[in-house]
Amino acid sequence: MRTISVITAVHDGGHHFIGDTYESLREQKLPDDWQWEWCVQEDGTSGIPANSLPSDPRITYRTGMRARIAVTRTHALARSTGDLIRTLDADDVLLPGALERDIETLERVPWCVSACIDLHKDGSTAPGPCDPPGGPVEPARFYHEVLEQRLSVQATTFAAHRPLVMALGGWQALSGAETVALLLAAEAVAPGEFIAEPSVLYRKHPHQTTASHHYWEPTEAATRIDALVQRASALRESGWTWG
Repeated sequence: MRTISVITAVHDGGHHFIGDTYESLREQKLPDDWQWEWCVQEDGTSGIPANSLPSDPRITYRTGMRARIAVTRTHALARSTGDLIRTLDADDVLLPGALERDIETLERVPWCVSACIDLHKDGSTAPGPCDPPGGPVEPARFYHEVLEQRLSVQATTFAAHRPLVMALGGWQALSGAETVALLLAAEAVAPGEFIAEPSVLYRKHPHQTTASHHYWEPTEAATRIDALVQRASALRESGWTWG
């Protein structure tokens, strides 16, 4: 059996929807020779989010020092065993066929992202307003979009070959936008595809990290973007490509 490792960071207080996340993962149908594992890492040492998870041998749960989501995800990556890596937020819901489409796409390319549907607090949904066309992503598309402050995808849908993620150092040590950083780094060294079929319900709620006004403090937010763009630029200028 081959394995796709689903990487989720969680913290005490941010775990109230993780039961729904698990159910959506449990219902995924994979090709016959594939299985999933779920590497859940707590940003902190309370152990409380683990109480919301069932007993399932496919789940591993670890705790660690508070260090924010990028470090937390990279710790989960270290114990993953899959050929492929897929990110999944602790408050999101996978849609039917999401992992199967990732697997099929990653037979052709080193990385991919997919469309998502916003899930609002009142239960209403809305598709992504700026989705690119499905298929191969033109070189530097997302890099230029970030420079223009108009990224057209949710980078939390990122999936890739594990060796590529490891070669890039996992999630860049930032206070946020770490999935965008990994997306731009992967785009700089390898071709990818956009899957037009939505893969997640992206839950919008007042307690999510990006809903905090502290997250969008101008200097903090600008520094994050500057750091991830600098890394992507350095990779592009190096001429290195992932084989």
